[in-house]
Parts: sequence; structure tokens; C-alpha cells
Amino acid sequence: MDPFFALHADLPREGPGDAESLTWALAVAGTPDRARILDAGCGPGADCAVLARLRPAADLVAMDLHAPFIDRLRAAQPGVRALVGDMLDPPGLFDLIWSAGAAYGPGVPAALAAWAGHLAPGGAVAFSDCLWRTPRPAAVTRDFWAREYPDMQDLPGHLARIEALAWRVLGARWLGQAAWAAYYDPLAARVAALRPGADAALTAMLDDHQAEIDLWRTHGDDYGYYLTVVAPR
Repeated sequence: MDPFFALHADLPREGPGDAESLTWALAVAGTPDRARILDAGCGPGADCAVLARLRPAADLVAMDLHAPFIDRLRAAQPGVRALVGDMLDPPGLFDLIWSAGAAYGPGVPAALAAWAGHLAPGGAVAFSDCLWRTPRPAAVTRDFWAREYPDMQDLPGHLARIEALAWRVLGARWLGQAAWAAYYDPLAARVAALRPGADAALTAMLDDHQAEIDLWRTHGDDYGYYLTVVAPR
């Protein structure tokens, strides 16, 4: 198995997030009980479980390119229509498009441009993205994110870009520490569990992920995930 997916195969989620922030986003977006909701870049489906609990009458669709994640989601949540495919090209129109940390892949401008054509009248997009929280991050933080996310914005740049793309912000907030811990605590446990007997390729992957976790623990104030709820103008 590819070392990355050997590490990530059993994790509950693929990025920071929690039920509290998703609850907030649904309220800000005004998502109705019988909404049609897309979880774009759903990973193994942690947020789908929360969406199903908060909007039990909703039509939930989840999309991810990684088929094993979709297989896990289908087995755990048969009420969700889980699809292997491009999250930028979902089937039909949605009252809410939710995307936890996945827009950085295609880039926020490309994601919003694609999703604009898949919103029902009055619909909204809620997405989280990693932003700088300080103009002077530690050198190790700056170097890490220069490799991982060269287009990372600060908050003014993020909001200006949304404005330039002809979207309006309905609400926005930083994710709290609990949202980061929900991702990194299980990841750290998985890294430790896979250490014994790991081959060179897997060891290198474990080292990279441990360095990412350690960076958050020591310099996490330099950056953060920002949850933004937007609608087209």
C-alpha cells in the first residue's frame, strides 16, 4: 500500500474540523431541514455523520477522489449518497456545499468558480482554508507552508479574494484548538502505532507527519484554519 494511505487508512478525518464549527456554519448559511447538501472532498466521512445528525431529512451527497474513503463512508453511513469523483463537478444543485479543508487542492478561486454553477437559488458554500495569523511567522513555519501551500493567504488577502470573485461573506470564524486536535490527536496515535517494523518509505512518511504535528504544537499560533460561509453576489 502507498505509505500515505497506509497512514491515513483508518483516521476519522483528513483535516481539522469538529461538530461545533459545522453546526455554526449550517446556522449562518440558513440551511433548511430538507436541504440538498454536498460534502465536497469528504474524506472518510466524519462531517457526513454530523450533517446527517443535524439535518436528518436532508439529501446528503459526498464526493472524494479516493475510492477507499468512499467505500468506508458507504459502509458506515448507507444513508449518504457517496460518490467517487471530482468534487468540482457534483451531480445537480445544492442548498449547501460544505468543504472542510479541500479547496486548497484546486485552489479557492477555482473551487468557488466551479461550485457557483451547482448552487440552488439562495444556496451557500461553507469552506475552511489555512491562513496566516501573523505577518512574521517563525522561519520553520514559513518554510513548511511554502512547500505545502505556496498560495496560502493572510486574512485580509483571503477576504479580498472572495470579494474580487463576486461572492459575499455571510459569516466567518477561526476554527478552535479542538478542531485541530480532532485531526492531529488520532494522527499522532497512528504514527506511533505504525513505527515498529515500518520500512524506509513508511518511516519517511511517519517522520514528515510527526514534523507537521510538532510544528502545530510549537508554532500553531502562526497559522490557522478559517471557516468562511459565502454566497454569490
